[in-house]
Amino acid sequence: MKYTLLLLTLVFVIPGIAKAQSSAEWTAPMHQVNFKADSGEEAKMEIDRGYRYADLDFEGRTFHLFFNHDDNQIKKARIVEPKTNLQIARGRGSYFWGSARFEFVDGEVYKVKKKRDANGYEIIGPNGTLFKVENHAISPVKPLNEKDFLTQAFFVFERIKVTQSNPSDVMIYYSSYYPIGPNE
Repeated sequence: MKYTLLLLTLVFVIPGIAKAQSSAEWTAPMHQVNFKADSGEEAKMEIDRGYRYADLDFEGRTFHLFFNHDDNQIKKARIVEPKTNLQIARGRGSYFWGSARFEFVDGEVYKVKKKRDANGYEIIGPNGTLFKVENHAISPVKPLNEKDFLTQAFFVFERIKVTQSNPSDVMIYYSSYYPIGPNE
């Protein structure tokens, strides 16, 4: 009798557990920012509620924007294609020394300069203004090509990350241990 009851329990419970584990799909809630061009094209950026990373969907491609070790310095900026784990662009230098730049995978270097004023700042790239904050709000700037747009999107993510704080239901724990790898 014991074995029959155990067998019946296993027969009814195992398929339920297997179905529950195979059909569960986990997604994190994200903040959404939409970019819209004059021609009607749209790009969508989804930002993590902890403001640690952003996923940008642009012309059928996905890009992952983040700061390495979550450190808000341009030299820690990264743009990665998540499907291939290819690093599209990497930040280098600093604004203080005037050496701030984004180095793209094809070898092109985008030097950026931060010009500050009383109520905002302007990021100037090789083709002109890339990003502008006026009266503490983001002003629209039209990018000329894909690299301008990716750089601009990174500065939008950075501005949102700097001006917002984590909600009380999101807790982020950091370790003081930073492993030193071959790419650091």
